[in-house]
Amino acid sequence: MNTFDSPARKLALLLFGLLFIRLIVLFTAPWGLHGDEAQYWAWSQDLAYGYFSKPPMIAWVIAATTSVFGQAEWAVRLAAPFLHFATSMMIFLATRRFFDARVGFWAATTYALMPSVWLSSFIMSTDATLLICWAVALHGWACLRDGEGWGRVVQLGLALGFGLLSKYAMAFMVPVLVAAVLFDGPSRRALLGVKGFVIAGIAAALLAPNLMWNAANDFATISHTAENANLGRDLFNPEEVFQFWGDQLGVFGIIPFPLLLIALVSAFRGNLPKPARWLAALSALPLIAITLEALLSRANANWAVTAYVAGPILVALWATQSSKRLAWLKWGLVAQTAISLFVGGMAATERSVDAVGLTNSVKRLRAWPETTALIQARLAEDDYAFVVADNRLVFYDLYYYGAERDRLAGTKLAMWSLNASPSHHANLTQVLPDTDQPVLLISYHHNYDKYFREDFATLEALPPIKVDLGRGKIRDLKVWRGTGYRKTTREDRT
Repeated sequence: MNTFDSPARKLALLLFGLLFIRLIVLFTAPWGLHGDEAQYWAWSQDLAYGYFSKPPMIAWVIAATTSVFGQAEWAVRLAAPFLHFATSMMIFLATRRFFDARVGFWAATTYALMPSVWLSSFIMSTDATLLICWAVALHGWACLRDGEGWGRVVQLGLALGFGLLSKYAMAFMVPVLVAAVLFDGPSRRALLGVKGFVIAGIAAALLAPNLMWNAANDFATISHTAENANLGRDLFNPEEVFQFWGDQLGVFGIIPFPLLLIALVSAFRGNLPKPARWLAALSALPLIAITLEALLSRANANWAVTAYVAGPILVALWATQSSKRLAWLKWGLVAQTAISLFVGGMAATERSVDAVGLTNSVKRLRAWPETTALIQARLAEDDYAFVVADNRLVFYDLYYYGAERDRLAGTKLAMWSLNASPSHHANLTQVLPDTDQPVLLISYHHNYDKYFREDFATLEALPPIKVDLGRGKIRDLKVWRGTGYRKTTREDRT
């Protein structure tokens, strides 16, 4: 089929239009970096094969964009809309290979207009790098099922490896591929034997340096990923399941998500063309696994995001079986796009956000330059050796807007330790050392005073720093002057 057939042309126009809109917003929006984005930026300044809470891909991507375009907020986030653009295109190509270009158009459009993709196009997160790898791997698998050769072997191996370097959730694809080798004739012919070993070898070779980094750092990332399950709490939490499934309406779409559930059932019953069952497995496995995790502990809305590469394909395949079904999908996409554009318009300026009462939603993105300026004024009052934070997100926002941007008078920024073992990357790499020199302690947590008094020989309360975030919201930071710091040996402070 001609690459430039009608569905491909229509999709290209749509995706370039969306990319243009998203870049305009990215360049003009007034919002600062969230603490997580500032953390990823900080990692990009010290490239490694791993970090405490994530594999390294996001840091590498940010390093690539900021090395060319500078360190502005938009440059940190620049890759996000392009990655989602590329993911949409790969979904189209994979779907066209599995089925046809018409289904591919609706699959790619469904992905591109997901509410979570609208949001994720304006922030830098690990999901953006993960999903493009998943889509490239899916396309490679589709081509291999059709009998293509070694180029697709390399494609699938690289996609799996780089996906694992983006987020370990890429591993959800592996058991489905293994099952396909066992029970799907085309996949068995394509993947069983030398080609399968080469795919696994490429992926393993790419992941190996990250595993070596983990081994050298007490398996920090792997342990953190396991600890996210938080299985030490009550092991029956149905309210978390309801919360997680309700959140999926906001991730995938109010109408598309119910359509996905219908399509999953239809695929598993054999009512959709082959290989719909394998796409259903790719979508269902993350949803089932994270639902179980929610029941046993908790789950964030985006933890099953890998379901939403094959998911749009299934919805498009089911919807294109009849004009009535397709009408439901079209109206769902129109409705959620209208909502996304409305919310995006409201979030375009600080004034509009305050006017509609959404100040609380963006408070963590505001006034960090003003905050660092107030801290700088405090530094002028004494000869401090360190500026110290007690909260990870505050630390990294100060890292981006303060110490590493030459706005904190050259004073070194460090992270105070709640417990002896590190709980995040700043605790691992930029922990406050034992020192008798005075430190300026900036406290986000207002219930840590007793711990500070355990760790410092002297502790003097200074006037707090209060920053107006709009509509009555205040960033209220307690401030202390401490001397004689000794890192705790305790592990039970909460």
